[in-house]
Amino acid sequence: MKKITSVLLVILILFASAVTASAAPSETGTMRLTDISGKVTVKNASGVALKAAEGMPLYNGYTVGTDIGGSARVDMTAGRELILGRNCICTVRLSGKTAEAFISAGTVYFSTDGPLAADEAFVLRTDAFTGSVRGSSGWVNPERLGQLTGKSLIFDSGKPTIFTGQPEQDDMPSGLQIIQGGTLVRIGQDSLSLIPMTPEDVPGVAAAAVASDPEKLEALGNVPGFDTQVLVGGLGRKQADEESAAQAQLQTADSAISAQTAAVSTAVNYPSGSSAYTETARADGGGTPSGGPSPGSSEGEGSTVTNPSDTRALMAALSGGSATLDPNGWTISYTGVTVGAGQTLNIAGSGTVSMPDLTIEAGGTVNVVSGTTLSVSGEDLVWRGTLTNNGSVQNRADIALLGTVINNGTFTNAGTLAVAPGASFTGGTVSNSGTVTGSGTFSPGACDGVVIRN
Repeated sequence: MKKITSVLLVILILFASAVTASAAPSETGTMRLTDISGKVTVKNASGVALKAAEGMPLYNGYTVGTDIGGSARVDMTAGRELILGRNCICTVRLSGKTAEAFISAGTVYFSTDGPLAADEAFVLRTDAFTGSVRGSSGWVNPERLGQLTGKSLIFDSGKPTIFTGQPEQDDMPSGLQIIQGGTLVRIGQDSLSLIPMTPEDVPGVAAAAVASDPEKLEALGNVPGFDTQVLVGGLGRKQADEESAAQAQLQTADSAISAQTAAVSTAVNYPSGSSAYTETARADGGGTPSGGPSPGSSEGEGSTVTNPSDTRALMAALSGGSATLDPNGWTISYTGVTVGAGQTLNIAGSGTVSMPDLTIEAGGTVNVVSGTTLSVSGEDLVWRGTLTNNGSVQNRADIALLGTVINNGTFTNAGTLAVAPGASFTGGTVSNSGTVTGSGTFSPGACDGVVIRN
């Protein structure tokens, strides 16, 4: 069974009672953004950017992002909170007494002001694992979790079970574990690795939060072998080191983007005639497209389009906010493409853009213009952002849809498309020879084949 199937089982169980994302306040309160510092961005569930403001309400599906010097606090209601450090992307949701956060980038500090009731839940998710906070504090990023005080229940995404209560150890199913304070959890390919936490393991955002909370600092001081004096005394140095590392990464990224600017804006001549064409020019603009004449030759003159010449150049263009691909009658291929938060990929003109392993993160947007075909393949793909299809999308991939598909054209599915609770696939026509599992909103104008509705 593919990994994505297990991931979807977790998603479906976690959200079986969730309300479809909307712009209405939750039943038990409203999440809010506070303590804004530096540059902080907010996008609604449709990916529309909003102005971040102190005390602004956050509704289901809202994504909060911070830049290299930014930070913010999210009040998840009922004494549950998140503090986002630098370079974070976090999507939040509140349904009844269950608060949830999906961390797709950066490190986030989590905390409750006491043990949760049996019918309350505070769920933290990444691509790799899911944790249920049971009255505690700690930090989490896409690869690991650090339990500072209290306890959490945690399991990798292959385990389709989560408790909202507080089970005893002997009641736990295999693979689900209680994580106590002072424990660092590393997420491996097939298992969880638990080791004692040291002060050096604690990132700056979490160290600062605990250092300013005498009650939690005292609780952490009771963890055998953990020296809170080292944690507090080294806080300034830790924050300075993290700032320097972030600045260095930014300079490296800026240099890489500058080096690829020429390749991004290179004019590529696409000769007419073959839909089996694959573009293989180098990132520096050199090379000859396979199966066709050299650019500028007299054979099959074709038109000139501005187009990144390979995947690296495309990603560099996206890092600037947007990129447009025009295959001009050919099939051009890019692999390992991720459209991140705040990025827009436009696929325009005639022809086919082939993208094995296309990922659309929360806040990312892909637009397929009329007359163009997007072909997707690969396994374990997750779309959290928005795909608007006015042309044709051919899917042979294994996709979990957690975001939105607005289908005004034709969507041909020969793979596995799972529409998770809270996600939305609407409009157009679906020609389905694969599997569609719809637990969110799945309402195309017409659909062939088998659709499983949960």
